[in-house]
Amino acid sequence: MTPIDVNGRRWTAVARQVNPDERAAKRREILDATLGLMEAKGYERMTIDDVLEKTRMSKGALYHYFSSKQALLEGIVEEMGEGGARQLQAVVDDADLGALDKLHAYFQAEETWKAENVTVVSTLMRLLRDENNALLRHKVTRDAMRTTTPMLEQIIRQGCGEGVFDTDYPHEAAVIITGMGIHLADAFVDAIEADGGVGADLGGPRIQAVLAAYLQAFERILGAPTGSLSLK
Repeated sequence: MTPIDVNGRRWTAVARQVNPDERAAKRREILDATLGLMEAKGYERMTIDDVLEKTRMSKGALYHYFSSKQALLEGIVEEMGEGGARQLQAVVDDADLGALDKLHAYFQAEETWKAENVTVVSTLMRLLRDENNALLRHKVTRDAMRTTTPMLEQIIRQGCGEGVFDTDYPHEAAVIITGMGIHLADAFVDAIEADGGVGADLGGPRIQAVLAAYLQAFERILGAPTGSLSLK
């Protein structure tokens, strides 16, 4: 509490206590509104004023939660990423699946997540190609390494125990494979565009070839049977 002089009298300013649940709910409300605008107008055409109008907030109140348009996108990516990570972790923790089946289920869960969040995924893929978005790229890379590497390592260690993988370095293999996926993002976008697709469309022949090459490299890093990770 800080004493303040007002007209010669001393008052004590008391900081307003913010309820964490209320703050989280308001944050989700802002992100939901932003996502709706992205789907309706596109990220590039959407403005902060659009968000203010939809949420009926003042600019100062909004900036208490998100300091910029890019911060709104990062918030959406972070929240969706956390939801996606929970789905993937459920696959990783499934005691009824062997390591190879887990990897296939893992890839399927990733593809489903991208299809369900195609607006955000396609927007992010475009923005990450822009050299002016180096900080955004760094954040996405850091978050992917933090969440994906431990899950892949868990599956790899299981596979080594089952004898379907042959690597002495499960952790390092998980780091390399995660990094490969991150740095192939540009190749994925180029292939999708060459196929005439949009967003995260993985149905074209060129993107299928890139994915097949990635999975073949994945197999060789792990010492997995040839074709065991191929797309089904």
